[in-house]
Amino acid sequence: MDEASTTTEEPIEFADFNAKLLVLDTLCYDLDVLEPYDADDDEDEVVADEDVEGQDDRAREYYDELDLLPSHLDLVTELTVDSDLEILQDLHPGWDGSDDRYDPQNWDDVVDLPSLRIVYAAAPLPAHVAEALTAKGVEVRSA
Repeated sequence: MDEASTTTEEPIEFADFNAKLLVLDTLCYDLDVLEPYDADDDEDEVVADEDVEGQDDRAREYYDELDLLPSHLDLVTELTVDSDLEILQDLHPGWDGSDDRYDPQNWDDVVDLPSLRIVYAAAPLPAHVAEALTAKGVEVRSA
């Protein structure tokens, strides 16, 4: 029997796409567990519709459709919350982080990460999020 046929994990659905991006940044860029979006793979394709000016809709679709399994989430022990994440440059090349378009509105999936121990935040997290993380024993380090 091959490994694929014995896998019983179901993908986790995130309530907030921006929260999923935080986790994906760790899995794609810090841990090299998942492949990040590669614009060079799509260089012959034309972006037919940009819902948000400057956003690469192909990257958004790629990350939106990328399955996160419980075993992936178990690997995330540290998370960075910053407007300078590599995944955000995939999604919106040249975005300067001057607005809150990629800030999670629902943090439940982040708070529920089973192995999370440290969150590095470039700016203070919302008070209820910092309190929920701290209550779970997660260290929150804000700038």
